[in-house]
Amino acid sequence: MIPFLLGLFGALFYFGHSEVRHFENLAANDIHSRLHGDHAKVSVRTELEGIVGGALGDLKKVTIRASDFETPGLPLFTEPDLSKRGLIRDLRIELTEFTIAGLHIQELVSDIPDCRFDYDLAIRKHKIRLSQSGVGRGEVVIRARDLEAFILRKFGSIKRVSVKIADGRVLVQGYGEFLIVKANFTVDAKLVAFQGTKLQLSEAKIALDGREATPVESKTLMDALNPIVDLTRDLKLYDAIYVDEIKLEDDLLRAGGSTKIPNDPSNEKGPPGNPGGK
Repeated sequence: MIPFLLGLFGALFYFGHSEVRHFENLAANDIHSRLHGDHAKVSVRTELEGIVGGALGDLKKVTIRASDFETPGLPLFTEPDLSKRGLIRDLRIELTEFTIAGLHIQELVSDIPDCRFDYDLAIRKHKIRLSQSGVGRGEVVIRARDLEAFILRKFGSIKRVSVKIADGRVLVQGYGEFLIVKANFTVDAKLVAFQGTKLQLSEAKIALDGREATPVESKTLMDALNPIVDLTRDLKLYDAIYVDEIKLEDDLLRAGGSTKIPNDPSNEKGPPGNPGGK
């Protein structure tokens, strides 16, 4: 009897393991299909809650890793009208060296608890669709040189720019043709998160052609530059991240905050909110 039970247990474990590997491959292929780039890489790995039994209905952890891809906006949304039978207790996202809406990102990591997916859809039609997201914590890292390229792409009035990040401040220098002035400019400022989704220059010291800018000139330049990055309008992240912490060191911008997988905006009414409910 004992050998029979051990054999049955082994068969169940193998079936569960095989099913989970199939689930991982389907999920990775589904995500990969929404990304661009000849060198894009995607992997999905899962940890089961318990040894066997209901393997795909209750997942302890799912880790999504992707790199070397481009996307015009957030590639992953929830569809709240779908079934919430499947549970992912911890959704870990690790993205590296990718470009979203023209901004190159060095790294984005996030841990999101208590996510739900349509279990029946996964089993019957081999489609992986999230139906609910919890709220977790994450961080995005952007290099100064990648911020330079984004600024030139976003702001037509700026013809040349360099960005240095150190000691909690950002130094933006270049040449611009603004509403009331054409000049070489220097902006030495802090960077703050306005309303959780807009990265803006603040407490700036501004010089034009080597002289201190007048209040009118300073306001014109700040109005032209802010926000440097709008996570919703520029990057189409909607309420995926609500930034509440910014670190500026070693030519790196680190923005941390609460994170979630937002609802599909094509099914939403009204302006997006923030995942932290703030």
